[in-house]
Amino acid sequence: MFTILKKSMILILLLVVSACSNTISSLDPNQTGSDHVYLISKQVATRIMFAAMKIEIDEKNIKVLTSPLVGYEGSVQWGVDKDKITLLAKSMKGMKGGVEVEGYAFFATHSGTAPAAGEPTIERLIDRVAKDAELLGQKAELLK
Repeated sequence: MFTILKKSMILILLLVVSACSNTISSLDPNQTGSDHVYLISKQVATRIMFAAMKIEIDEKNIKVLTSPLVGYEGSVQWGVDKDKITLLAKSMKGMKGGVEVEGYAFFATHSGTAPAAGEPTIERLIDRVAKDAELLGQKAELLK
């Protein structure tokens, strides 16, 4: 009886922990149906992401992701709970004035036991990088 209860509790705990994750992107944050990419360089995308991460996460806790990924990872804590935050830029093709162009879209994910901290953090990150990318470059319609 005790072993069944113990196994059940472990299973429930694993389900709860794994259920606390989400991904959002800059492709269509306002659900307007107009997906786009930002016409900026990899270096600009990297600087934008790092600046956004420094606002949300202590700089000493930010790690650069390894190639081929372009982005950063860090963690936020709320009480004893912790969430891992990942911010990525992905190279994507777009169409601007009838010409195929290359740009970047941004993606943010969180996972862990602190969704109350992680979810708002990734929303702010995507808002910030999208605004900065739009200020520093043009937008193009995403090629689907």
